[in-house]
Amino acid sequence: MSLTPPEDSSLQVPTSPGKSRRLSVTEGGIIKETRDAVFREAPDGQRTLNQYVLQHILGRGAYGTVYHGIDTAHPDGPEDVAIKEFSKAKLRRLKLQKEGGAFGARGRFRGRGRGAAATVRADALSKSDNPIDLVRGEIAILKKLDHPNVVRLYEVLDDPNQDSLYMVFELCEKGAIMDISLDKPTVALPEAEAHRIFRQMILGIEYLHEHEIAHRDIKPDNMLMAADGTLKIVDFGVSEMFSPENDKIKTSAGSPAFSAPEVCVPHHGDHSARACDIWAMGVTLYCMVFGKLPFVGTSIIDLYESIRNDEPPIPKAASPSLKHLLLSLLEKDPAKRITMDQLRTDPWVTSNGTAPLLPPRCENCIPVPDITEEDIAQAVKGVNPLFTVLKAVNKLKKLVAKGNSTDSE
Repeated sequence: MSLTPPEDSSLQVPTSPGKSRRLSVTEGGIIKETRDAVFREAPDGQRTLNQYVLQHILGRGAYGTVYHGIDTAHPDGPEDVAIKEFSKAKLRRLKLQKEGGAFGARGRFRGRGRGAAATVRADALSKSDNPIDLVRGEIAILKKLDHPNVVRLYEVLDDPNQDSLYMVFELCEKGAIMDISLDKPTVALPEAEAHRIFRQMILGIEYLHEHEIAHRDIKPDNMLMAADGTLKIVDFGVSEMFSPENDKIKTSAGSPAFSAPEVCVPHHGDHSARACDIWAMGVTLYCMVFGKLPFVGTSIIDLYESIRNDEPPIPKAASPSLKHLLLSLLEKDPAKRITMDQLRTDPWVTSNGTAPLLPPRCENCIPVPDITEEDIAQAVKGVNPLFTVLKAVNKLKKLVAKGNSTDSE
C-alpha cells in the first residue's frame, strides 16, 4: 500500500466554514432528511434510490451494507457517494437493547425488558412515525461536526415501503487504511505512511473530543482514505457525547481487540471516554506499523486478560521514539496514559521537531454553528442556508479574536 500525497496537503484545516460542494444541504452540519424515498430496480438490474444510482458493494458490516453510488442530481454533475443501507428491523432491536430491554445472550429479554413492558416498547418502535429517528443519535453527532478528517453525511433516506433506511456519505475512494484480522497478520504500512496517517488521526480525534464526542470504535476499519490521501474518520454508530466538565461515561462499546484495559473487567463503572479513544489510537497505530494486533486471545476472556496484563510486544527493529509513543498510548493506567496535548509534541509525531507543525488547536477545533430546527427545514427544502454560513463566519472571527487575546496575555 503506497500513498504519497504531499504531507502539508493532508494537514490543512478549513479557513472558512465549508469545503463541501453540497453547500445547499449540508453546510454547517445541516443534513437532508427524506422520509418518502423510492427504491426501484429496473429490468436491466439497475437500482435507484431517488436520484442515486446504486453501484457495486464497497463493504458489509454488522448493521448494514455500503454501496458505491452516483448522485445524478448534483448541480455540478454526477457525483460519487457512499450509500449505507440499514435494516430498520435490526435498528429497532438494537435500540431496544440500548434502552434497557436488552436481549440476553440466548435472545431472551432480561432486566427491565421482561414481559409486557418489552412488548409495548417493541410495538411502539415498530410503529414509529419516523424511522429516521432510529439513527437520530448518529445524525445528531455528524450534524455537529465539520472537519476535513471527519466523514461528511449528506442525506438520510427512508423508503416507507421497505425495511431499508439509507445514509449517504462522501465517498472515500481508497477505502480503509488497512485490513486487520484477529487470526492472521497483514502487510504493515511503511512507517512514513503510518506517520502521515496518525498525524491526521490526531487532528480528527482532537476535534471530536473538543466537541465532547467520544468515537468509541477507533480501528483501521473506521479510518478511510479519500482520493487525495486525506484521512476520514467514519462510523459514529456507537459514539457518545459527554459533559464538557466531565468525560466519564458508564458503558463500553466498540471492537473488543481495541478496548482499553479499564473496560475489560465486569462492572467496570465510569471511565474516561478520551482515554479509551487514545488507547484505541495506540492499538490502531500498532496495527499500522506492525501489521498485527498487540493483544490476542483464543476467546474474549483470554483477549481481555491479555489487554489487562500483557505488555505489547515491540519488535527490536522499532525506533526508540516509536516504541516510546506506543508504550505511552498503551499505558494500562488511564491516569498515566498520554493525552492529546502531549501527543501533539511527541518526538515520533513531530519527527523530533523536523516535521511540519500540526495546525494549532484553536484552528483545528473551530466551533461549528448551532443548528436549529428551522435550519434543518431549510435544508430539506433545498434553501441555501446563508444565515448559517454567516453565523459560522462570525463565530470564527470571535474565536480568532479570543485566541489572539489569549496569546497576548
